[in-house]
Amino acid sequence: MSEESSPRFATLFSKLNKTSVLAGVFGVYVLLTVYPVFKFFSPEQYVKIGHRYYTLNDVKESNPSVYRKYASDNNDRIYRLFSQFANDKVLELEAKERGVSVDALTKFAANYEPTEEEKVATYNQYKDNIPALKGKSYQQVQGDISSFLKRVKEDEERQSFYQQLRSKYDIDIRVQELPPPSRIEVATGNNPSLGPADAKVTIVEFSDFECPFCKRSQDVTKQLREKYQGKIRWVFRDFPLPFHQNAMFAHVAANCAIPQGKYWNYFSQLFENSGNLERQNVISLAQKSGLNMPEFQKCIADESKQKLEIEADIAEGQKYGVNGTPAFFINGIMVEGAQPIESFTKIIDQELKN
Repeated sequence: MSEESSPRFATLFSKLNKTSVLAGVFGVYVLLTVYPVFKFFSPEQYVKIGHRYYTLNDVKESNPSVYRKYASDNNDRIYRLFSQFANDKVLELEAKERGVSVDALTKFAANYEPTEEEKVATYNQYKDNIPALKGKSYQQVQGDISSFLKRVKEDEERQSFYQQLRSKYDIDIRVQELPPPSRIEVATGNNPSLGPADAKVTIVEFSDFECPFCKRSQDVTKQLREKYQGKIRWVFRDFPLPFHQNAMFAHVAANCAIPQGKYWNYFSQLFENSGNLERQNVISLAQKSGLNMPEFQKCIADESKQKLEIEADIAEGQKYGVNGTPAFFINGIMVEGAQPIESFTKIIDQELKN
């Protein structure tokens, strides 16, 4: 290489070296930015089938009712999470405002002691229905009853206290808006009902007298019928589950109360005694409900006829997607399980506005 060409080579080498450095820097930049960009556009949740990725949006388009149930369940979990967080926060704020500890604010029913009258009344109310009390004298269980009543009082005071705090600190919980619910045409037939036949909102309940969740839901259903009296029609349909030994006969017996016009009184008695529905007790409850016993006995003797109607309810319920109890349809919108009253009121209020 000549001395003359040497400077030109050095200049070219310098340019190439700078280009390489720039290319290297650009390569590093690409590596640093490609992953975040890919991360931004790629779904967090998906199912990959072959070379294609499917997301929740695909589920939503393919099966709206399944997606809505997922979204509803997710909303409920998030709501409970926010609700607990809010309770903890307002408790801290209230303790700070009063200049006391959180523990000092949460000593509920500290000075409460059940009276003898309360304990005796509780014993008499539950001695025949709760296994732990059956066959035991009041003296044997009065300590347990006292503890039970204290826990009930604590729960009442706790709920009341938090309700006051939530109102004082103006808590508002927002969760993701759900897609419009899918509706199912649910027949009511000649099943027992309460409320006007032309009500704007009809609620069909599929339930089981021996189901503990169904029994728990009855407090909510009573509140709803009182709150919306004259505005809703409530229809009850039989859905005794096969693994509940005494459920079928309880439903047969309940249907035998319909011709006598005493269904709903007997209905309440059956749910109140949900854990004790042996055949003889079901018959005793019929007498307690004021049924004409010779007519009732004649009806339950033709058990196969009543079972046909019950099995028809079960078959229709399964067609509508009922696979457990309780299940409710509010103008065809399904609500599953023993839900809080808000799960019903938000749908009912919207339906009444429409």
